[in-house]
Amino acid sequence: MKSKMYLAAAAALLCCGTMQAQQPRSFSEPRVIAKAEIGLMAPVWSPDGSQIAMAGDNYAGIFVANADGSQLKMISDANGAGYQMKWTGNSEILSTPWTMHENRRMTRIETVNVKTGKISQVAAAERNFKRSRTISAGSDMMKIMVDDPINATKLIPSLNAFEGKMVINPTLSPDGTKIAFQIVGKGLMVCNIDGSGLKSLGKYSHASWMPKSSHVMAARILDNGDVFTKSDIYCIDVTNGNAVNITPQTDVIPVTLAVSPDGSKIAFDNDTDGAIYVIDLNY
Repeated sequence: MKSKMYLAAAAALLCCGTMQAQQPRSFSEPRVIAKAEIGLMAPVWSPDGSQIAMAGDNYAGIFVANADGSQLKMISDANGAGYQMKWTGNSEILSTPWTMHENRRMTRIETVNVKTGKISQVAAAERNFKRSRTISAGSDMMKIMVDDPINATKLIPSLNAFEGKMVINPTLSPDGTKIAFQIVGKGLMVCNIDGSGLKSLGKYSHASWMPKSSHVMAARILDNGDVFTKSDIYCIDVTNGNAVNITPQTDVIPVTLAVSPDGSKIAFDNDTDGAIYVIDLNY
């Protein structure tokens, strides 16, 4: 039954006027590639797509596996190590773990060698950590979003209509021209890096760009005020907001997600079982 539903979904995509180079024509059912004793989340592909890193529950620790999920291993057990971790090559991850000192969170910068597990400190722990030190901001607007998310809607003129709302999960497009981000309570937005061309894309979260910067993958999550009850991943055209569900009729509840560098796969964590899944995309 599921295979027939996927064929129907693919046929619908073929008839859709929004089909572009980065709009998948068909997609596989989700399959588990990584599972551990603790829950896994927040997958991040290596630049060449041969490996995938993932955080433990609540971003504690970093795990790495081959793209097919084989040879899964933990390379860091530090608190917060997996939060917005970044590959700096195919053998190293930049991480920002934290510790508590006198009831204050102190964040440091370190690199982890994925082959040897060697951890090297880049910057000592500090209280008022600026995340733009480890994220390629690309513009003043992006820098404000990552360094001052609480006040970003006040500090960025094009977002003043949302003043008082927090900006979360900003992500720069691969071509460096656009930013996708969420405004709490308002959903997913996209704009040019100078703030112009602001568009609302709908009630989505955790956007991940497709390689050609014309579409994003994002989750549409429902909850009952206590737990997530349903979620689907959509491929969204950032020009017109048209969206296609790529997880129809499945039991998974995707939360954080990542498109592979070549756009052939999407990895996500499943809130139901704490495992990392992958879907193959065809064009």
